[in-house]
Amino acid sequence: MSAVFKQLKSRKLNIVLQLTETTSAGQADRTWEVHDVERNRGFKVTLGRGAGARGASEDAIEAAIGLAVERALTTPPEKVSGSLYDVEVSADDLSAARS
Repeated sequence: MSAVFKQLKSRKLNIVLQLTETTSAGQADRTWEVHDVERNRGFKVTLGRGAGARGASEDAIEAAIGLAVERALTTPPEKVSGSLYDVEVSADDLSAARS
């Protein structure tokens, strides 16, 4: 899979995020490496099949990724640059992104 970069601004915190999908062929879940461009914090974001993504548009999925990263940033522990934090997109993230 070739790397495709996309930038978006998160809905609530207005953080510029760079998304790179890293899903491998045959992998059940979709994954992205997401970076907070301004503060150089990194996240490995997973969208599992059980999250209710079936039928979701790519725009809704990307918005849900932004919401999941915002949730991670606003909950302990403090996220610092240089680390890659694991984050899962929840069904609630997808539901909020669709509305």
